[in-house]
Order: sequence, then structure tokens, then C-alpha cells
Amino acid sequence: MKINDNLNRILKERNINARILSRGSGVPHENIYKILKEKNKNPGVYTVKKLADYLGLTIDELIK
Repeated sequence: MKINDNLNRILKERNINARILSRGSGVPHENIYKILKEKNKNPGVYTVKKLADYLGLTIDELIK
């Protein structure tokens, strides 16, 4: 699975949108939208770490 597929699924399951994720994680919402729309297929490790931390996941859980 791709990170955008996982992230879309997790956000839908938790009823969270990209703006909420942005505010909570500190990742700019533009970057999150790029990941969700698969315009950024390889976000940096620091971005992925911030997203995973906010969602209470490990990096592996988010990217696999």
C-alpha cells in the first residue's frame, strides 16, 4: 500500500480532515494535500514522523 492510501483510510476512519491533521501535527496542510493526492509520493522522514506521532502510529504502520 502507498502512504496516501493509508493516510486517506486512517483519516476517514477517524473522521479527521487534512486541516485538523495539519494543526495537530505541525505539517503544512499543503504538504498533506500533496501526499493525499499522490503529488508527493515520497514525503520526507520528518514529515512522516510528525504525521505518525499525531495519529499515534509508528512510521511503519503509516507507510506500509
